[in-house]
Amino acid sequence: MVDEHLKKDLAILPISTVRALTNLSDRQIRYYESQDLLTAKRGKGGQRRFSLNDVERLIDIRSMMESGDSLKDIRDLYRTNRVKNQNSDRKKLVKSLESEFLKIGRLEKN
Repeated sequence: MVDEHLKKDLAILPISTVRALTNLSDRQIRYYESQDLLTAKRGKGGQRRFSLNDVERLIDIRSMMESGDSLKDIRDLYRTNRVKNQNSDRKKLVKSLESEFLKIGRLEKN
């Protein structure tokens, strides 16, 4: 079974869908990407593709901007949290894989 967290990382949404989900313009989305606040994957033909995690991040960015936070503050926040989140995500992935290997091991014994 694929971990639900991994599914949220799948970059499958085109910018038009992200625009509708976030109420941001294409220009704003591309600008936040250019400011290293998120990284869109590229599909065939070079089209941007976004994940559900990207959508959540864009909604958070929009909310912080509306609250008066500066891009620098938001960028610093994400850079600080990115290191923590990567370590946490890695631990979750390892735990999920260990669980799957244990299930496989049990199946092989039967």
